Amino acid sequence: MFQYGVRVAASRPRDALVAPLVRGTCTDAVVESGPATRRVLVYFDREATSLPAAVVTSVLDLEDSGLDCLAVGPDDDLVTLDVIAPRLGLSPGAVGDGPVFDGAVPAVECGGFRVFRWSDVVAWLRSAPGPAAREPAPAWPPVFAALNLALRLRRLIRADPGLVAAVRDLLGS
Repeated sequence: MFQYGVRVAASRPRDALVAPLVRGTCTDAVVESGPATRRVLVYFDREATSLPAAVVTSVLDLEDSGLDCLAVGPDDDLVTLDVIAPRLGLSPGAVGDGPVFDGAVPAVECGGFRVFRWSDVVAWLRSAPGPAAREPAPAWPPVFAALNLALRLRRLIRADPGLVAAVRDLLGS
């Protein structure tokens, strides 16, 4: 399970933004918007073989619904065991049974799941004595950087289709 957000253009009414959720295209998503900021984020909890695969399918689902995807990024600081495990390179069972969650890291129950702050997990891992001490993997910033570059490149190519061949040549495809 991968959790992340996709920022979409706020030029459409909120009902149009929620339509993909209602139609069942993105049943794993929640729309967050603020009228003052004109910022709209669609947060996903998506099953996939990898984070890039999850993000790409989400972007394509949103675009098929007529939404313009602008950027992608990690979700909020709140995480479940299913999110923590891949960030630590472990299975969810190994994380749940391990010393990280013996009460040293605060958690709350939410919807039947234990929810942690990623920042608390990182702080505990860095300060834990003995074998539990480790540096956690980053929350996939290189993946988000690459996917955001791809989204930006797609917008530029759509504005000037003549760039397609040049970009293909530069990428070696």
